[in-house]
Amino acid sequence: MTTYYAPEGRLAKLLSGLEGVRVFGPVATDKLAWVDSVQDDTSLEPLRQPRAAQSPKGFFLPAAESMGRYGKGAAVATGTETAQMVLVGVRACELRARNYLDKVMLEGDFDDPPYRGRRDSAVIVSCDCVDCAESCFCTLLGGRPFATEGFDINLSPVRDGFVLEVATEKGQKLLDSAELPGPSPAQLAQRDKTRQEMTDRVVQLNAGFGFSADDTRQPGLPEGDDAGWQDFAADCVECAACTNICPTCYCFYLYDQVLGPEAFERIRTWDSCLLSSYHRMAGGVHMKLTPRPQLSSRLANRVLHKFTYSPQQVALLGCVGCGRCIDACLGAIDIREVIQQLGK
Repeated sequence: MTTYYAPEGRLAKLLSGLEGVRVFGPVATDKLAWVDSVQDDTSLEPLRQPRAAQSPKGFFLPAAESMGRYGKGAAVATGTETAQMVLVGVRACELRARNYLDKVMLEGDFDDPPYRGRRDSAVIVSCDCVDCAESCFCTLLGGRPFATEGFDINLSPVRDGFVLEVATEKGQKLLDSAELPGPSPAQLAQRDKTRQEMTDRVVQLNAGFGFSADDTRQPGLPEGDDAGWQDFAADCVECAACTNICPTCYCFYLYDQVLGPEAFERIRTWDSCLLSSYHRMAGGVHMKLTPRPQLSSRLANRVLHKFTYSPQQVALLGCVGCGRCIDACLGAIDIREVIQQLGK
């Protein structure tokens, strides 16, 4: 990797001056949202704050999108927007989530063209974490609060600027005209010290949870019909916030809408395995209209898919420890407590 140093103001001007490219990054709202906002005077201070409330998943797999139109006077297919975009501030846990989605959307029996188009058009500028939320637990799942691979450019905040690591040709192309200097030994030492301090901080934050897991070692959770799941399902209000905010959830729902007398459009939207309507089937009296009529079974399926089924299917954990589901849950369910208690 090639390494550079950029003062904060210069990096902001560099990112805002990219022509023909949409640059997205987190901004300092109440919950650090991702918006199209990198301008000359944009502060990069949000990169020194905990990960944004949203994950970048929606840039690759939108919450709703057209899959094509059909019928009289309608186009056969709808093109996917693939204009180049730069995502600034992607965290290590989010890179792991992106890798997981790649496995599901690109490496199975079917290749998803809209996902691939957006995925290939994106330049990923990741950023080390120099702060964390109370809900962050990446270190419990084999992760770290900084990335060493999977990015085009990685930013490491140091005093008054950033150390940049360039890993790909796409990343180098963004910096070709910048003429940035290399980092000093003191700046590299500061980067390494901060990385170790953040790792220790997240480890200490989660010291009370007596479990650890990774892609090859999963917690021993009970089957979905175990009575222990009901203890947590009793607090679930079936709002689907956890699955909607999750950076790895990929379940979708297809429906057709009418555009005209003989024209129709097929829409793909996010779906949630926690909803009673999930996988609902047509049928009559005494027929099983849904495979999981009990909420406790649906909650169990969600957690088991992350920690048991995903390693079996794609050899990766389906959870990256970002903690967003903990923050979003109206029932105050902490997935770390679920794993700790039921993993016994």
